[in-house]
This record gives sequence, structure tokens and C-alpha cells, in this order.
Amino acid sequence: MPTHRSTARRHWSRALCVLPSVLALLAILSVPALAERDPDDLEELIPHHETQLERDRLGARGQAPTDASRILADSPPLAPIRNCAEWEPVTGVLIRYPLGLPYELIRDFDDHVTIHTIVSSGNHAAAISNFVANGVDTSRVQWLVRPTDSIWTRDYGPWFVFDGGGDLTIIDHVYNRPFRPNDNQVPGAFGLQQGIPVVGHDMWHTGGNYMTDGALFSMSTDLAYNEALSENGMTPSQVDALMSDYYGVAQYNVVTDISLSGIHHIDTWAKFLDEDTVLIKRVGVNQLTYGALEDRATLIGSLTASTGEPYDVHRVFCHSIGTNKPASYTNSLFLNERIYVPTFNHATRDSNALNAYRAAAPGYDVRGYPYGGWLTDDALHCRTKGILDAGMLRVAHVPIRADVEGPVLIEALVDDRSETGITAVDLRYRADGGAWTTVAMTSAGGDDWEGAIPGVVVDTNIDYYVLAADASGREEGHPRVAPAAWHSFTMLASATDAPTLRAGAAEPRAFPNPFRDRVQFSFELRSPDSIELAVYDVAGRHVRDLAQGPRAAGPHQIAWDGRDASGRRVPAGVYYFRLRGLGIQHSRPVVITR
Repeated sequence: MPTHRSTARRHWSRALCVLPSVLALLAILSVPALAERDPDDLEELIPHHETQLERDRLGARGQAPTDASRILADSPPLAPIRNCAEWEPVTGVLIRYPLGLPYELIRDFDDHVTIHTIVSSGNHAAAISNFVANGVDTSRVQWLVRPTDSIWTRDYGPWFVFDGGGDLTIIDHVYNRPFRPNDNQVPGAFGLQQGIPVVGHDMWHTGGNYMTDGALFSMSTDLAYNEALSENGMTPSQVDALMSDYYGVAQYNVVTDISLSGIHHIDTWAKFLDEDTVLIKRVGVNQLTYGALEDRATLIGSLTASTGEPYDVHRVFCHSIGTNKPASYTNSLFLNERIYVPTFNHATRDSNALNAYRAAAPGYDVRGYPYGGWLTDDALHCRTKGILDAGMLRVAHVPIRADVEGPVLIEALVDDRSETGITAVDLRYRADGGAWTTVAMTSAGGDDWEGAIPGVVVDTNIDYYVLAADASGREEGHPRVAPAAWHSFTMLASATDAPTLRAGAAEPRAFPNPFRDRVQFSFELRSPDSIELAVYDVAGRHVRDLAQGPRAAGPHQIAWDGRDASGRRVPAGVYYFRLRGLGIQHSRPVVITR
């Protein structure tokens, strides 16, 4: 098992004269600090970029900057590893005092999560007094008393994974602000306080430049590759390998940032809303980043998500709040069924932005909060960090969206991290907006559950969702805000009584996906034909033939045990099923975790 990283394992000994790469970066970023002060007027807050002011302060304290080359990396967690998405169940939110957030927002947080607040010993009494004076329920506050350098808990805070034993683990990267050594130690201190094991590696990264889908696909801007090369001497392939080893990331989509200036964090212009939905900033044609944002939206829309579908790209218009400074509506925060969005005291444009979220993420309670500190490249997301529920109940499902000939088999993965036992998994559906029908799903082995929606005599619009409950009292669904939202597809009339998965002459599907030891590949032939089914890796190399020859009309299922033609287990990663039949070729990605 991994151990807690102690303060003594952080070494800050290298002198400034041997930090040429860091100093070169700082020379570029040496711009005047933004004069933002906290709501209680206790201090001038350090901005997102590093400044000469904080370097002077660090020198005055006799501290040296964080030196990644001196950090002893831990071994990766036990595989297979799953990195948690922001929309998964959380129990708390991590912030820092003095604040970079409005008290109205803190009061909203305290009615449904724990507010983990990092505060120095010198400010602790003032924090308690000011929280009480501003109506914050301090019984919902847990204090982490220790020094910090800045308010950017998203960037330096803990990243969460579930390891191969199903235990929540913190992964601790090197915060890419070397003159903020106190911030860099927060994940270890938080893990020690909460009793969560901490695993550290020595690669530079930052939380604002990272988003993951909880299903082994992640995305960052090229800042991740550039800093890993300049500060760690790592190539992109080595970065990808580290992300796989420590976070379980099977596909790391690193895209070029939208600008040559700024902090280059992806959360300033894009946000995952679920496994295959991305919200991307749109700006006026006169903004410098207009063309780049249109290009990135097109690029991301062309990529395949972990569901096997292209990313569904939604846009939110971000008006100018200053010269070449668009509003940062994408810099929002998930906390369970709520999405908190920064707003900018412009009634019409704020309302339009909130409605863009509601259209892209139906069923969520979308709440806007204005604050004078929100900037174009940082806002609410940058200053907060969700704390994942170690005992979460998670429901994973690849929605049916295409026209499908009925009956239809609905499959879901239900993972009970409380280990109290699953008490119910229900499929609920309705036809053409009628009354909801409930079908008790049955276990298909392991964490897999399935239930069928019966066929129809005429083409029918079907709405459906999955709800699960465990003995701890947790309830979760898919979509995650069900029954406030649901999935929809058109069921085509069929004479068969056998449940099928997808429409099309031979359109396939793999389940479960991701998988560890065995995956079932399902497809339907509407007429007899000779087929070829094979597995390929992401480089297009042939891995194994699974089926060749004639097949009857109807549904078929063929299993793959994750081994190649020689019987060897293939490494974790992304592979593709390729099915040829009835003159059509289909490819479907599948992810193996080890």
C-alpha cells in the first residue's frame, strides 16, 4: 500500500543560479501582479502567474523553490487505476483562506458538502470569526491548518484515483509554480488529515490544465508536454506512460492551447460535462483567440470519446470583460447535482451562459455567482477543488443514441465503493412521453447489470434512465442527475423478440468498456453473411482474429479475453474491434485496464 508523503520528503535545496529553465519561464511571466484582495481585506492575493513579489517574499523567508529533480517519486498505485471525473459523487470542496471567493458562494456550499478550508495558524481565528459573521455554517467547515502561498486549490490540490483494490488514493504531482512550496505540500497534508493514502510522482503538472472523463480518457493543453520536457526532460510518450501508470489514463488527448500568452490551462476555454460532451468557449470575431477556438472546437469534435462516439461539442459565448479578455464562463465547478458558474454582472449574457449549460447538461441545477475577482483566465473552477466520495456508488453506461431495432438490451456497470452491497438496480423507460415503466435489472456477473426494453410495433421515441441504490443509503443514476434527465433514442419496429444493442447492418458494441479480463463484443446481422472480426492496437497492428466465416442473421456475441494470437495478455491501453460484414466495416474502441 502507498504511504503518506511526509514534509521531509520535499527538498528545496537547489540554488536559483542552477535553475535556468525556471528563471527563463519566470522572465516571460514577470508582469505586474493583479491587485486582487480577499473579501476580508487581509492580504493582496498572489495571481495565477508567478510574480517578482512572491519570489521576493520567498527569499525573505529563506526558502528555496520547489525542485522536482530532488523529489523521490513513489511507485504507482496498484493497477488497474481509475482517475475520477469532476462530476462523480463528492463529499466536500477544498478552498483556501484568505478567500478568493464570495461569501454567498461559501454559504451555498455549506448546505450540502463539507468545506475543507486551508488556513494558516495566524489567520485561523480571523477565518472562524469572519465565516460566522458572514453566515457560514462552521459546523460544515473542516480546517486544515497549515501555510499556503495562493488561493489556487484547483492547481495544487489533490487528484483522486481508485486503485486496483478499489481504494481512494491521492496522486500528488509537482505543482508547476516552484516559488510556491507551501502550496505544493497541500496534497500530502490533506491526505494525512483525511487518512487517504498519497502517491507522489516528480512530473510537473497543474490541475487547471487537466480534465478526465472517469473512463480512462483525459485532455490537457500542450503546456503539459512542454513543461514536462523543459523541467523533467520527458518526451510526450514518457508523459503518456506516466499518466497511464499513475492515473490509469489510456488515451491522453493533448491539444495546442488557444494562445501564445496566458496560463495555458484548458479550464480557461473548455470543460468536460460528461464522457462525450465538451463545452467550449466562443468569443467575438474581433477577439485574438477567435480563430484558435473555432479550430479547437472542430478538432475536439472530430475526436472519439471513451463511449466510442465523437465528442458532442457545445459552445458558450464569452463576451469581453476588457481588451482581449473574454469572460470565463467555462471555469465552472461540479458539486454533485449542481454546476456553479462564474458570472459577470451582465444580466443578458450571464443568463445566456447559464442557459447554455442547461442545454448541454440537462437536469443539473445550474447556479451563477458574480464576483469582482473573476478574470478571463481564472475564476470559480481555479479556486475550488471537489473532494471525491471514497464510498461512492457509481453507475457507468454507454447511452444508446442511434435508431435501434427493438427489443433493446440496456447494460450498466454499478460499482459499490461503500462495499455495503447493492440493493436495487432499476431500468426505467417510457414510450412517446407516456408513463414510466420500471424493470428490475439483473446481475450479469461482477459489476455488470442488464435489463431489456421490449420491442414496438411502430417506430417509437424511447426515454430511459438507470437508477441504483446500495445498503449505505447512496443512490446514483445514469444520467447522473436522473430522473431529472434521461437518455433518448428511436426504437424501430421489429418482428424479433431477442434484445439487440444497436441498429445497422452489422453495427457492433463492446461491453463492459473499459474491462479487465473479458469483454463481450455484440452485433446483429439483418441477413446471413460471411464476417471478419479482429482486434487491432492503436497503431493499427493486428492483435488477434476472433471470428471468420459465415454467420446467420440475428444477434451475435463473441468474447475476447484480452490476449493476443499467441495467448499472451496484451498491455493496458486502447484497442479496436474491426468488424467486416454485409459490405460494411465498423470499428469500436475498447479500453483494457490492468
